[in-house]
Amino acid sequence: MNHAYQFTDVQFCYGKAFQLTDINLLIKDNTITAVVGPNGSGKTSLLNLLAFLEQPGSGQMTFFGETVTKQTRPQCKKRVGYVQQNPYLLRGNVINNVELGLKLQRVDKAERDQRVTSIMQQLNIAHMSKRSVNQLSGGEAQKVAIAQALVLQPDVLILDEPFTFLDERSIQDLEQMITMLKQEMKKTIVLTTHNQIQAQLLADSLFGIVNGRLLGAATFNIFTGSSEGNDDMFNTGNIAIRLPDAVQTPKQIAIDPNQIVISRTALDSSMQNSFSGRVISLSEELHRIRVMIHAGEDFQVMITPQALQELSLSIGDEVWISFKSSSILLC
Repeated sequence: MNHAYQFTDVQFCYGKAFQLTDINLLIKDNTITAVVGPNGSGKTSLLNLLAFLEQPGSGQMTFFGETVTKQTRPQCKKRVGYVQQNPYLLRGNVINNVELGLKLQRVDKAERDQRVTSIMQQLNIAHMSKRSVNQLSGGEAQKVAIAQALVLQPDVLILDEPFTFLDERSIQDLEQMITMLKQEMKKTIVLTTHNQIQAQLLADSLFGIVNGRLLGAATFNIFTGSSEGNDDMFNTGNIAIRLPDAVQTPKQIAIDPNQIVISRTALDSSMQNSFSGRVISLSEELHRIRVMIHAGEDFQVMITPQALQELSLSIGDEVWISFKSSSILLC
C-alpha cells in the first residue's frame, strides 16, 4: 500500500498565537484517517496543510511519493477535494452546484453531463438534482458539497467536521457514504471530528491533536452486542458487562483503556466488572505501555512503564482486569 501523505518534522505558524509543532504523519492511500481534538487544537490548520491551502514554515511533505515544493504545490492542490465544516452552496438547484467546478474548468457539456450524472447516482442524490439548495437538509447539503468536490475526480477527499449539526439519520447516511467512497471509489479520506468513538468505528487510523501537537490517539475498546432482557448487563456474545444504572439500551459500548486496572489476582473492590484473562501483546506508545489482554474479548489497556515493572508482566501471563461501570461509554 502506498502513502498518500508523509509529513516529516513539519512546522506551521498561524499568526503569533498558534503553531503546529513537529508534525510527523503517514497517511496510506485508500484509507480513512480521522483526526480528533477540541476546538482550537489545530485540526483545521492541519487540514489546510493537507489540502495545500497553506505552506509549512519548515519540514518536508510528500504527496503520493513526490516531494511537495512551492512549484508543485498548485498541482497537488488540484488532486484534493476539500469540503469545509459549513459548505457554501450557490443559489439555484443541486445539479448547477455539482457541475460548477467543471464549468470553471471549461469541461465540455457532454463530458460535464456524464460526470455529474455519474457522481450523483453513485452518491444516491440524483433524485434531488432539480431541488433548490434552500430546500436541503443539513445532511443533504453535505452530500451535495461532497458531490461538488468528487466530480472533479480528486485522489483525496478532506472533510472538516462533516457530522456537525446533523441528526442521527443523516449521520448514519453520511458514514455509509464515506465508507462507500473508500471501498468502491478507492478514495483516500481524511476527516476531523470531536467524537472519538465515531472516529474509531469509521476510520482505519486515528490521530489526536492537542495544542498543535499530533498524537497517536488511544484506541477505545469497542464491543457490539445487546442488553435485551436485562438492561443492566451488556452481552457481547462472549462476556456480560455490567452497565451504568438508568441508561438507554445500547448496541455498542466503549471502554477507555486508561480506565481499566490490571492485577495479578481478583480485586476486592467496588469495580462492577472483573474478568480473568491472559496477556497476548505488549507495546510501547508515547511513553505508555499498551497491554492487550484476552478475557473473553480482547481488551486494550494503557499503563505506565512503572506499573509494567511492578506487575512484571510478560506475554502469556494470567491476569485480571477490572473497571467501573461508570467508565463505560454507550454508543
